[in-house]
Amino acid sequence: MSELNQLPMFFLGANAPGGFVSAFGKAYDPMDGWRVYIIKGGPGTGKSTLMKKAAALLAEKDDSVFLSPCTGDPWSLDAVTAENQKVMLLDGTAPHVVEPQYPGVCESLIDLGSCWDGEKLRANRRKILSVCRENKLLHERAARYITAAGSLLSDSCRIAGECADLEKAARFGEGLAGRLIPVKPGSKAAGRETVRFLSGITPKGLLFFRDTIDSCCDRVIILSDEYGACAHQILEAARQTALEAGWDVITCPSPFAPEERLEHVLIPGLSLGFCTENRCLKLDRDDRRIHARRFTDLPALRRRKQRLTFNRRAAKELLQGASELLAEAKAVHDEMEKYYVEAMDFAKVNEMTARVLGQLEKLPDLR
Repeated sequence: MSELNQLPMFFLGANAPGGFVSAFGKAYDPMDGWRVYIIKGGPGTGKSTLMKKAAALLAEKDDSVFLSPCTGDPWSLDAVTAENQKVMLLDGTAPHVVEPQYPGVCESLIDLGSCWDGEKLRANRRKILSVCRENKLLHERAARYITAAGSLLSDSCRIAGECADLEKAARFGEGLAGRLIPVKPGSKAAGRETVRFLSGITPKGLLFFRDTIDSCCDRVIILSDEYGACAHQILEAARQTALEAGWDVITCPSPFAPEERLEHVLIPGLSLGFCTENRCLKLDRDDRRIHARRFTDLPALRRRKQRLTFNRRAAKELLQGASELLAEAKAVHDEMEKYYVEAMDFAKVNEMTARVLGQLEKLPDLR
């Protein structure tokens, strides 16, 4: 993906406490004219390869293309999105199963499973089932590690919140957003919100697509907040203000508390971002920084230092362990792929790929 690596990237799912959290079901609006290719098939059947070829073609026609790597295998793709063209290709298999809502009208189903030899797969039934079980167990163990780490990180966020004036942070956020986010000219409706992740735990550790922020935003308000308590208040104010002003918003939750805390809010139409910075999420930019300490009772926070330090170190160890387990799961997945690769008729796969690319080639050039 060397050339494709220059494109913006977001995860559309996260290995989160309690299990995998998917944003795939809300990745597009069927009522808004989208053309979506849902790709089905087993491991190693060519889903990611098809998407990489489509991404290269779409990037020549559309400067709004972004990629969604797989959290279980960041070297592979889960989705390709061309916002201006309103075209998406996505992997519709577990753990982010997607089914057509309006088949033929909005979605086209690309079944690469029709290109395999079922008899060859059945001949390796016992081996495949054994590898699948091993892969599942490794993912379950990793999920338990992530859940434990998430609990510690949430505890630290709660402690920091108890030592902070969160109402003051919220008022500050409302004032800041009001100054920076004007009403969109001609807007008569609220903006649309898209949920994506800019960071996530993977077999390569915690990945943070910070370059995506640079590509989307000329201006960034950096919220320097180790625990995310104060930053969340400001991010929520920015999110609400932008939506009410008619701007489309990309909301990026924390992968470790996706239902509770925001990590970043991007407003592409204004080329403006509100982004959290901490030990793991570094932003090497000269933009304005707002430090959580301005809302925090620092002596009270220092009295909790021992607990916070324990939580941070323990969470770091747990996430490292989770990453190692995900790496083991990927190795097992690679072993499973071999059985499917041996059973595939890649001439048929290439024919299906060529048909999809042929349709994409007919799209207008919007660069």
